[in-house]
Amino acid sequence: MRVAARLIVAVLIAIGIARIISTYPIFNHTIDEAAHLACGIQWYQGAYTYDPKHTPIARMSIALLPYLDGLRGYGDSSFWQEGVRLLSSEGHYWRNLTLARIGILPYFILATVMVYLWARRVYGVGTAVLAAGIFTLLPVVLAHSGLATTDIALTAFFLIAAYTFTDWLSAPNWRNAMVFGLAAGLAISTKLSTLAFLPATMIAVIPFYLASTRSNDDRRRTRSVLGSAAIALICVCMVIWACYRFSHAPIDQISSAPDRIADRAFGAGSGIARKVHALTLSIQLPAPDLYAGLRGLRDVNREGPRSYLFGQINQGGWWYFYPVAIAFKTPLAVLLLAIIGSASLLSSWLRARAQWVPLVPLLAAIAVVAVVMPSRLDIGVRHVMPVFAFMAMLAAVGAVTLWNRHSKLTRVATVGLLAWLVASSVMAHPDYLSYFNELGGSNPAQILVISDLDWGQDLTRLSGYLRQHQVKHVSIAYENYFDGPALGLPDSVRLRCGEPATGWVAVEERRARVFPECYRWIGPRPPIAYAGKSMRIYYLPETLSAR
Repeated sequence: MRVAARLIVAVLIAIGIARIISTYPIFNHTIDEAAHLACGIQWYQGAYTYDPKHTPIARMSIALLPYLDGLRGYGDSSFWQEGVRLLSSEGHYWRNLTLARIGILPYFILATVMVYLWARRVYGVGTAVLAAGIFTLLPVVLAHSGLATTDIALTAFFLIAAYTFTDWLSAPNWRNAMVFGLAAGLAISTKLSTLAFLPATMIAVIPFYLASTRSNDDRRRTRSVLGSAAIALICVCMVIWACYRFSHAPIDQISSAPDRIADRAFGAGSGIARKVHALTLSIQLPAPDLYAGLRGLRDVNREGPRSYLFGQINQGGWWYFYPVAIAFKTPLAVLLLAIIGSASLLSSWLRARAQWVPLVPLLAAIAVVAVVMPSRLDIGVRHVMPVFAFMAMLAAVGAVTLWNRHSKLTRVATVGLLAWLVASSVMAHPDYLSYFNELGGSNPAQILVISDLDWGQDLTRLSGYLRQHQVKHVSIAYENYFDGPALGLPDSVRLRCGEPATGWVAVEERRARVFPECYRWIGPRPPIAYAGKSMRIYYLPETLSAR
């Protein structure tokens, strides 16, 4: 049975990989991909100063094959421009982009395997195979597994961290503590959102663990957890430090706070203040780029970039952004099955209150969503990507629960829902990134747009449209940098905000909706065509633009 299950999972992964790779030549680099490549190449060349808001592991994976292929940094002051230069290096744009994207495929495999292993341990082999299949069919998973970004890598390592946490809680010995610490360190070293997701998950799980354990042995187990926590913490710190090449710097280079406090408390130039200054110069703190990343992430969250939801623009977003995004970006069949699975698990726990482990995927999904709801970074459902792995497990539980009712109606419903999921996934190809379920309607750009529909992926399709119509010049309103010749574009100009143009004009959907004040000069005229799902195409006579 297990051999057959493993074979089926391997086939599911192979099909998923084939679907992912088939999208590589269709979509140009999305807005973040070039930047991640630039930061990864810089890491291999001995520094990590470009953009420390992301920890290095995923970027190391993205840059590994390009670096081994001979790609080297140019030292541009902007990591955005550096990334585009690297992709276009020596005229090998598509080769470099493909090599970078291949670096993320192992994380798709790892995440799928973890979904299978977790579900098999807790729910059984059949449910595990179904969970892995559901996960590989989710358009949002296929989309981000095909991009050189950090979100699927985080999903894989966060699954491992949460899985090993339950192992440690179930059997709190030093080995499990060490494994959990290593996994948690890898997750943090992949994306800093782990520092929010993982503690929230632990806090959500522990009350159910305590409510399920009442014997003296279980009380001793709780004490063992607390006693072995130091081992886990040491492992976390060592993994993170290793990812930053065991770098270190004096405290005063990382933060001037101790000096400022001493100056205010004792007076600038006082003896105690001078000793504090000397101490900050002598004490070395590890991984200084990590602290810079935390500060940068804090500052971005405080500033709150523009967000878009239901046709409204807000500086800093909405508390309900992520629940809404999940509701529209998840196939309805999976949502329905996950609700049934969650209700089944909660009902089973309330009846016996003995088994807390089956509840962990549900608790983890709730915790991840809950902890990001106050965030002001509402710029894409990708930021809660681990939720989809847990939803796949819950949906599999729901499907098995329905099937086991031994009713003809429920079995027909189970088959119908799973067939609906397969059909939705197949019909989404190749536009997994811009997928919306049926609730999204005919114009989902009215609901979500920033990296959920438009992440700058359709310049290649724009190029094809312009070639087909023999266009010689185009003005493009695009969020970031691009290399027109590398993408086969004709002579092109990148429009700045408020800068009018005539003739052929292409405007990103996200630019038009999130920054409407920049394109009022276009007027109410609808686009004459769309390139892909996200690039509006206009032809503007000179008289219209001059109004």
